[in-house]
Amino acid sequence: MKRSFDLAVKAAAAAAFVLCVECFVWRRRCRIEKHAVSPRARLRVRREADARRVIFSIEGTLDEFAARLLAYSVAQVPPSATAIIDLSAAAPIRGGALALFARVFAAGRRVRLRGLGEGHDGLLALRPVLRQTEWDRQPGPEAASFAELRSVAA
Repeated sequence: MKRSFDLAVKAAAAAAFVLCVECFVWRRRCRIEKHAVSPRARLRVRREADARRVIFSIEGTLDEFAARLLAYSVAQVPPSATAIIDLSAAAPIRGGALALFARVFAAGRRVRLRGLGEGHDGLLALRPVLRQTEWDRQPGPEAASFAELRSVAA
C-alpha cells in the first residue's frame, strides 16, 4: 500500500513539474514573438571600373556586428583608393555601432560619406572634422548652401 501511494505522489509531482516547465516555455515563446526586432543592416559593396573608388552602401539599422564588418572592409581597401560610404538608406547610427563606425575614420584612409541626413547627427558630433571634409548630402536646399560655402572657402 505504501509503495503504491509513493508511486502516485511521485507521478503527480513529475506531472506538475512537466506542466510548469511547459507553461514557462509557452509564456516565453509568446513574449519573444511579440518583441519587434529591427531589420538587420545590409552591406553592399561596389567597386568602380577604374578601381579608385569602392562604394559601401548601408541599408537598414547598423548594429555592432555590421559596423565591425564595415570597419574591417574599409581597412582592406587599398590606400590609393577612396572608400565612399553611402548612408542614404541607413537608419540613424547609435550606441556601440557609432563607436565602431568611428574607427573607419581613425585609420587615416580616404573616406567620404554620401547621403548623410539629419538622422546621422551623432556621427557629426563624434567627428566634427567631417564638416570640413568632402561629403555629399542628399539633394535639398542645404546641399546648395553647402556647395556655396565650400566654393567660398576654397
